[in-house]
Amino acid sequence: MRCGSRRRSHEKRARRCHGRRCSGAVDVAKRARARVPPMKVLLAHPGTQYSHRLAKELSDLHLLSEFHTGFALAGESLVARAVRHAPAIIQDKISNRIAAGLQAEKVVRYPLLELRALQRHRAHRGAQEEIFFQRNKDFQEAIPRGSLAAADAVIGFDTSSWLLAAACRDAGISFILDQSIGHSASKAAVYRSIAETFPHWSGSVRGHPQFLRAAEDAEHALATRISAASTFSIDTLVENGVPREKIWLNPYGVDARKFEVRGSDRGRPLRFLFVGAVTARKGVPLLLEAWSRLCPSQAELWLVGPVSDDDRRLIGEPPGVRVLGAMPHDKIPDAMRACDVFVFPSLFEGFGLVILEAMACGLPVISTAATAGPDVYRDGEGGWIVPTGDAEALARTMDACLARPVHNEEMGRLSRAIAEQHTWERYGERWRMHLATLAA
Repeated sequence: MRCGSRRRSHEKRARRCHGRRCSGAVDVAKRARARVPPMKVLLAHPGTQYSHRLAKELSDLHLLSEFHTGFALAGESLVARAVRHAPAIIQDKISNRIAAGLQAEKVVRYPLLELRALQRHRAHRGAQEEIFFQRNKDFQEAIPRGSLAAADAVIGFDTSSWLLAAACRDAGISFILDQSIGHSASKAAVYRSIAETFPHWSGSVRGHPQFLRAAEDAEHALATRISAASTFSIDTLVENGVPREKIWLNPYGVDARKFEVRGSDRGRPLRFLFVGAVTARKGVPLLLEAWSRLCPSQAELWLVGPVSDDDRRLIGEPPGVRVLGAMPHDKIPDAMRACDVFVFPSLFEGFGLVILEAMACGLPVISTAATAGPDVYRDGEGGWIVPTGDAEALARTMDACLARPVHNEEMGRLSRAIAEQHTWERYGERWRMHLATLAA
């Protein structure tokens, strides 16, 4: 009884502590709402990522004027409704292109740009950076300057906004850059380290062309403000000369209704789960090294995410490891609910949204300081933070999970409590607060 009471008290404290990081911002935003007239915000993203969620939150807050994107379907459009009744294979392909809760009249699409880029990418796999750089350039040039002039502020994303930022400067419009990952110069240093430590995995490590670096430098210089989702991303920007006072911290959210807690199932081996691109940057060779040190006979490691043929051959068939490959996003919650511990030893991230998604499913998380892990939870409260690149520390932490399965469940309940505080609605409210400071 005492242990249960102590655990419930611990979970309540986690809700207070982790909620406190953002609740003040939400209160300020509500006060700002009463003082500042609604802004008209244009949002521009040529692909997907989490931009649909930001578009919805801005729309719900009556801030969104237009959402310009490559290909997306408003959630209540006729096409989106038809997709819901289409065969599963079609739903799997298009589900991440549906912007739920967004009105059709708010969405401005450029599908031919997206289609052309995808076709070129399939034909020229080795020219990914050049192909998508050209797509991003064409996308920015396609946005009518009249739409920009009608907006009070424009939000764009890294590597797809250097022309937008310049146009906003010339028109006297605030431009906010949403920085989705750490600075490219810091990433290049990590890639060099990967090439030395895991040379066989260097095929999944790409260099950063100078034209991309020049575009990013222009975005950082021209942006009125920069929104970053993790302290790690902010640190890499500051290390490379971006003024700290220019940057906002705004962690992402999670849909806790979609990512729900699983029921307990102890009648099977304990399962560790990794979700993400199965590459060296995500820490997969490090994870496999830790797994080989453990050699557990009563455990499994599931790897979910796109994996190249070369990297699949590198992985081989270690005992207990299942390479499940790419999976539609709406199937990820089922995979998470079928596992016990989420492990994400990434070497370089902008956030790592899968961390919050796993926590919402009630999984304790093992992550690194090169992710948003330290922004979301404290070491030992809902998960563990291991030193970046340390296979031995990772193996020790995983071994502790193997030794104490009941403790994993306790940590999972705390993990869920923390995730419930990180909603997309709070993410949107913090955007409102930041935008209000520009309008004041």
